[in-house]
Amino acid sequence: MFNGLRSEHDAWTTCIKVILGLLEDSLLKGALPSTKIKFNEENREWLKFNESTDTLSAPDSPSSYNLKRKRSFSNSAQDRKLQKLSSSLANDIARSLSVSLDDIDMTTTSPLPAQPFNIYTKPVNEENPMPALRRISMSGTLNPTSASSLEQWLELQAQKNHMPFIEYKHRFNDKQKELRQELDLLQKPDQHFEALRDHLSKVLRLANELSGDHTLPFIEVFPEWTIYENKINKLASYIQSVEDMSYSVNSTIPQSDDLSKDIKRLQGLLESKMALYGDALIQNGLEWKAMGMPVNDSLLVATKEWLHNLCVGLLDVLDTECKKAQELVNNMEELIHLPMGENLMECILTGLEFIAEASSFIGFTSHKLAYDCCVLAAIYEQWISENLEHMNDGSDMVKKTPKRIDIRFMQLMDNATRVLSSLYILEELEIRHKDILHLSSSVAAVENLTSVLVELTVTAISIIETDQKNASKVTGNIMTNPQTTFIYMGESLLSFADKIVYLAGREYQDGHRIQVSIFNQVYINSYDCTQ
Repeated sequence: MFNGLRSEHDAWTTCIKVILGLLEDSLLKGALPSTKIKFNEENREWLKFNESTDTLSAPDSPSSYNLKRKRSFSNSAQDRKLQKLSSSLANDIARSLSVSLDDIDMTTTSPLPAQPFNIYTKPVNEENPMPALRRISMSGTLNPTSASSLEQWLELQAQKNHMPFIEYKHRFNDKQKELRQELDLLQKPDQHFEALRDHLSKVLRLANELSGDHTLPFIEVFPEWTIYENKINKLASYIQSVEDMSYSVNSTIPQSDDLSKDIKRLQGLLESKMALYGDALIQNGLEWKAMGMPVNDSLLVATKEWLHNLCVGLLDVLDTECKKAQELVNNMEELIHLPMGENLMECILTGLEFIAEASSFIGFTSHKLAYDCCVLAAIYEQWISENLEHMNDGSDMVKKTPKRIDIRFMQLMDNATRVLSSLYILEELEIRHKDILHLSSSVAAVENLTSVLVELTVTAISIIETDQKNASKVTGNIMTNPQTTFIYMGESLLSFADKIVYLAGREYQDGHRIQVSIFNQVYINSYDCTQ
């Protein structure tokens, strides 16, 4: 379709002009497009595999490459950019705060090379600090005591432990003194990780013992806790994060025969690490350094690489599954009728979302990963297009109720938009592990993807217009009203097109031409694209 294009920018610009022109002609003027867009056989192929590599590939194309400028898409995207602090910047900020750090090179200006680092492991039979701290903080909330004072509560604790009250109170006071001493030791600067972990472990053990049956809020048991609680929370998160990172980089993720379940396990793993680490990876331990905690930069680098390699490994598995499917069918039209097709495409969708989220978490991606994701996205979008074509078949429209077609249409368009969102996240990230092979092939991948997106848009417009033409007015449920159906279907299509505009980097030139209202109304501003 886009013969003669020499760069990604050219492919995206042509794609946007065609798609917005189609939307304006159809949704603004209420008429079918006057001509159908013709696609070359090259662009209609389902899968192409590069003979010289073992990864998914797009058709050959000119090797010229044009870097696109970085853009603002949403507040979350802007936040990710602000978080991308280099290792040297994090160290500079920490130094400006006059914080004593462990033996760390403060002058490096580039990511640290892979170096040996200490293996931090949790002592046998010792509980992770975060659950222990959570239990202490929740004291008195789940099962509050009936005692009206601390003295009465101590009497109840003594009875439960079968001890004389005087003896129990004496031990209670001793543990309070011991806890204060450990908290003072925890504040000392220039401590190594092992020392901090030992002191924290003793603090949590003593606090847990003082809590008794956890029926009285701990701040009433130990009032000074409010002074230290915030730092103890951060220290506990730091200790558990470092131990988790150390364990992770020395472990492998087992693979089963069910790829869908494997991806769900990866997503659960990523969510738990995001909740635990916070911004530590993308900010290179800045907050930890500012608090005076020893930060092993090599461990941070190794953890990022470990997560990146999980993404690369998942792409290899998806590549293998696509090849298996290619051996069973000749084209995408055959695949949409097989149960394995739905399962494969669900894995591609959730796999791309995992890769985008994991890459955003570590703050970078690679040419190979971005290229392979673009190819997989083209495969997925063509599967969506084939499903829409199947829906648009006359006999299929008669068999299904209008409501069923509406729901299926919006589901497919939402999934197509989710794939583009994943690509956008990857495009906003720093590129590491530069690869000339995948860099030169990226133009072909983008050309293939943009051709599929145009074809998908043509089919989607045709479905909306056909459904609008065939639907009859139904009273009662507002969702069955043809006009309401048209609004919702049109909104899902325009949300998809809006995502393409941002992915193409043309939000400043063309973003105003599409407006999707939160009040479920669709607006198209007609404007001739001349840029």
